[in-house]
Amino acid sequence: MKDSDSIRCIARILYPFMLLFGCYIIIFGDVSPGGGFQGGVILATARLVTLYIPEKADIDVEIFNLAEKLLFLLLLLLGLLSLFTVGGLFTNVLSAELPHEIRRWFLVILNLAIGIKVSSGLTLIFTQFVKEGE
Repeated sequence: MKDSDSIRCIARILYPFMLLFGCYIIIFGDVSPGGGFQGGVILATARLVTLYIPEKADIDVEIFNLAEKLLFLLLLLLGLLSLFTVGGLFTNVLSAELPHEIRRWFLVILNLAIGIKVSSGLTLIFTQFVKEGE
């Protein structure tokens, strides 16, 4: 692929807006369309733009691999925790008697964990495709 100064410049300009939009989708995923998966895809796209547009991108995939594994375990533990606190798998672990704002923050944190996991996973997949193509 040819190197292009204009693409690199546009990618650097769009990067903060892509991060902001991805975080917005994750944070407000409990009250609007979106959530962890959709926001994670946007964050992965932003990260991949910064990794593959520069001249020499050296990617440490171990960080993404570790983040994905740890977040997968965290999500499984939260799902099992809800079995003991509420009586159902993969539901909100907080009691229904708590105020809505407290329960909402649990969903925001859960969406954030899902978003980072999806972002890490997609970055790993795309990096593997690029390495196989070289």
